[in-house]
Amino acid sequence: MIEAQGDDAGGPETGSPTGNSLGNARNASVSSNNDELVANEEMEDAELGAGSGGGGGAGSAMGALTADMSARASAYRLLEQYFEADMVTLDQLQFHKEKYAKLHSCVLATYKHEKQLLKEAKALNRDLLGEKIQVEKQAIRKAEEVAAFSSVEREKDRALKELAEGVDRDAVLTFEITELQREYADLVAEKEAILAAHAQLIEPEVRQLTTEIAGLSDETHRLDSELAKDMQRKREYLARLDFLHQENARLEQTGAAEQKRLVQLQGDPDRMQKQADVVARAVAGLERETNKDKTRAVELQSAVESTATKLHDADEVQRELGQKLDVHRETIDQRQRDVDHVTLHLREEQNVNVMRLGEKARLDMRAKALDLAARRENERCGKAQKDYDRLKRELKKQILMLDSNKDLLPNLRAQVVEVQHQVVALRSENKDQAQRQLDVKQQVDLLIARFLKQEDGEKAQSVELEVLSKQVTELEAEVGQWLLEESKQKKLVTMLTAQREMKAREATSALNAERQTQQELKTKELVIFDLAKKWNETTNHLREFSALYDVVKNERNKYVNLIQASTQALAEMKEKIKILHNEVEVLRNESLAKDKALVKEKLAHATAQCSRDSLRLDTNKSHDAYRAKQEQVEQQIVEIDKLNGIITHTEKELLRLKKKYELAVDARNATGVQLIDRNDELCILYEKSNLQEQALSAGETGLTRKDQEIRVLKIELVDLQRQLENARRQLPHLPELAQRIMSLQEDLKQEKDVTEFLCRDLETPKNNDRWRALGGEDPDEEQLSAKLAYLEERYHHKKEQLLEKELVLEEVTGLSNKLRTQASARRGETLELAKRVNDFQGRIKETTRRMMSVVSELSMYQATAMKLQQEKHDASVDVEECQKRALAGYAPNAFCEQQLVRLQTQKLHNNETRAAKEQAKAAAAHAANFPSQLTYTTAEARPNAYIPEDLGIPKPYGQQAPFKPSQQGTTMRHIRMPQKRDIEI
Repeated sequence: MIEAQGDDAGGPETGSPTGNSLGNARNASVSSNNDELVANEEMEDAELGAGSGGGGGAGSAMGALTADMSARASAYRLLEQYFEADMVTLDQLQFHKEKYAKLHSCVLATYKHEKQLLKEAKALNRDLLGEKIQVEKQAIRKAEEVAAFSSVEREKDRALKELAEGVDRDAVLTFEITELQREYADLVAEKEAILAAHAQLIEPEVRQLTTEIAGLSDETHRLDSELAKDMQRKREYLARLDFLHQENARLEQTGAAEQKRLVQLQGDPDRMQKQADVVARAVAGLERETNKDKTRAVELQSAVESTATKLHDADEVQRELGQKLDVHRETIDQRQRDVDHVTLHLREEQNVNVMRLGEKARLDMRAKALDLAARRENERCGKAQKDYDRLKRELKKQILMLDSNKDLLPNLRAQVVEVQHQVVALRSENKDQAQRQLDVKQQVDLLIARFLKQEDGEKAQSVELEVLSKQVTELEAEVGQWLLEESKQKKLVTMLTAQREMKAREATSALNAERQTQQELKTKELVIFDLAKKWNETTNHLREFSALYDVVKNERNKYVNLIQASTQALAEMKEKIKILHNEVEVLRNESLAKDKALVKEKLAHATAQCSRDSLRLDTNKSHDAYRAKQEQVEQQIVEIDKLNGIITHTEKELLRLKKKYELAVDARNATGVQLIDRNDELCILYEKSNLQEQALSAGETGLTRKDQEIRVLKIELVDLQRQLENARRQLPHLPELAQRIMSLQEDLKQEKDVTEFLCRDLETPKNNDRWRALGGEDPDEEQLSAKLAYLEERYHHKKEQLLEKELVLEEVTGLSNKLRTQASARRGETLELAKRVNDFQGRIKETTRRMMSVVSELSMYQATAMKLQQEKHDASVDVEECQKRALAGYAPNAFCEQQLVRLQTQKLHNNETRAAKEQAKAAAAHAANFPSQLTYTTAEARPNAYIPEDLGIPKPYGQQAPFKPSQQGTTMRHIRMPQKRDIEI
């Protein structure tokens, strides 16, 4: 799920939480995959154990359940780690948990369904075995009954029955042979037509779909290669952008250092001006102290000139630094334009990438539509095949019914002939009985007449004779009534027989209607199943389109955010440009103001030179005040030096904090950019994984569809082979059947001779052995026909059930073989794949760890090298500056100059202290010589009492100096507050 590219954010040595979370996620995903593979293998072993025997089923089921629970716990643990690492939100965590639970329940339901199918297959096998046993028993029982019936029939009228059966069998066999030949020819033609139609309909579409799939696969490979090239180009641009950022930071640091030096040099003229004023005052004091020290005045004059020269050099250095700063600014602008160009190119590449992803999604949708059309076509073909199988089964049933009716037809004809013979025999018997009755009556009349002649005198006998004659008459009348009753009962029996046959036909039609209704019900169920499948497909399409809508919506939101960000960046750039214009204007105004101030200072300097001679006359008056103030000046100079040192140290500390803050901001921004890049790479990896899973599921679906088509074709092939085998079995028996016909004809002739002989014996009244009494009761024709119809109905029903169960057995056998082969094949593949994945994960982890350690060392060495290079550059710049100043006759640096000024000031202070002591001694001696009534004042001298207002000479403030705000520091003048950028993840 997570590939090695996700480890670029940091390894175990870097301490990055993103890298750690990705590594943990990868390890958790590998462990969860291994657990799921182990669980699947244990569940398959449990199912195989349940199919072979129930001895180890409980242990395997418990093992599968334990593996299942461990896999679920590992998956939930992985999701929680993602949530703790802020890689997924709470809603996404719940969604993934629910989705995993649903998928897990579907897997368990699949396993349960497979186990149920195995149980059903076993139950069907048991039922099939029982049905086979029942069929065999029925066949045995039927054979026994047929044998008994045939023996009775042979005993009853063997000759006539065999004659009729021989004739009918000959006709039936001839008709069946012609019908089977015609049916075989029709089936062969229909088979060829169906195969041709299928080939004509399916092969072009299959060929077209194959070419389209190949084209789409090539297009997919091409898009993947282009995407890989774009990603490589993106990484190169990002590396170049990082290098430009580093170069920009280095140039900014160089510009800041130059700006710092410029600010320091800008402060040098003021400090030099102050030092020049101090030196001028010192020179004036020395001139007031001694007018004779001309050489010292010349030296001080040369010092003033050297100070002016230093000021000029400082202006030159300031101008050079300004030019260098402009060059650096132009370089920075050029680099910034390069960065903007690279960023624009990167955005264009991202847009091209998005367009290609959209094209890829469109091609995926087209492939899905083609798969759906192919699936619908296959469903249509399957439905047509099902209809064809159903019609073929109905045709077989009709053929079986026709065969059964044909089998019943000879028996019925024999029964009709037998009944006709019985009717003829009964009519002849009735005639014989009537003739016998007339003979008996004639004999009775003769006997009565003879008896009356012999016994005329006996009245009692005559009365008895009359009574007997009356009884005879009554008996004859009763016999007539019984004959009438017999005819009525025969008519009633005939009517009831007709009604029974009518009811039997109605029952048969009702059963046929019931069967047809069941067939229609099955058809409706199939239609409902197809509609449910179509509804599921429509629902899946709706979900896919909703997912595409979400993707488009997210892309639109992303572009809106990019537009807002670009608008905001444009507004910020405009504000920056305005601020830069304002700063340029301010700097220009400051430059003009400084030029004006320099002109004024030069005029003041000229005025001071002109009034120097006049001031020399007044120096003696202010000599005492100068000595008093000189100590304060020295103290203030010392304090100023201290404050300058403190300010310099504070400025250095502020610069160090500023650099540290800038480095922290850059590190934070770089970390945010890396995090965004890693998240983008992770999203791309997830998209690749989803596309590969979709391609795998589509391939499995295509394999399943092809396997179903192969299974249907195999079933059709087996059916055709069975029909062909039946036809082949019947065709080779034609010579045997002809030989049998000849033998039957000979037997028929023999039986005719035997029949004639028996008829002669039967018609001869003198033959007493023409009949014999049999024991038991013979069933009548109605019972025999009802029993025969019942047995034939059961036989046809069992035959239909046997055919259906044979089809079910073939399907279940195919499915079980397919599942068994898939399970045995996939087990080794999944184990080998898991081993390879673990090996690759270990190698990737080791390589990533080594690479991260090397990258960390390189970054440390690079930082150290950059730091040393910066120190070397600063030191070389300081050395060059010191050499230039030394060659020009100046102090090497500001610190040396401050030390020199401090030493000179200390020397002047010592001289003034010595002179003050000498003056104090002279004053004490003078006071000793003057009278004590003179008054002395301790008031502070007023050196400005005699100075005109128009002269530019500074005046002392006294004790309360007016408020004057200090200028901003040299480092705080151009500093802007940093703007925090929100890191979007």
